[in-house]
Amino acid sequence: MGSSETLQDIMCEFRAGKMSLQGTRVVPDTRKGLVRIGRGEEGLIHFQWLDRGQNIVEDDQIVFPDEAVFEKVTESSGRVYILKFRYDDRKFFLWMQEANADGDSQICRQVNAYINRPMDADAVSIEAEMSHEDTADDDISSR
Repeated sequence: MGSSETLQDIMCEFRAGKMSLQGTRVVPDTRKGLVRIGRGEEGLIHFQWLDRGQNIVEDDQIVFPDEAVFEKVTESSGRVYILKFRYDDRKFFLWMQEANADGDSQICRQVNAYINRPMDADAVSIEAEMSHEDTADDDISSR
């Protein structure tokens, strides 16, 4: 079922279709799709798949750092990729729909960088920004 989670900060988007596992084969869903990675309003990283034709989020996975890996499926001759979770059996197969296949490996590196970004580093930078804003407000109010 779809999710209505609105992403506060979109980090990465690329065109990709979903695939379903049927026995030992993956079968493509023929719809045009979009993968979106971003930070939700609660501050967590989401990996979403949208139906581009209807602009509806169908899959929304929260991914914690080092919980999943996005990689090319080496057993396939096509442009098939998998989001594979390390600690359970969740697997999401995708097929790239970007026009230029030369960019697939760059997209793969970007996805892994975003889904595995430490949450603490972001929290520290946010706290630093907030403390800077508080100081600025104090300076203005003391004039």
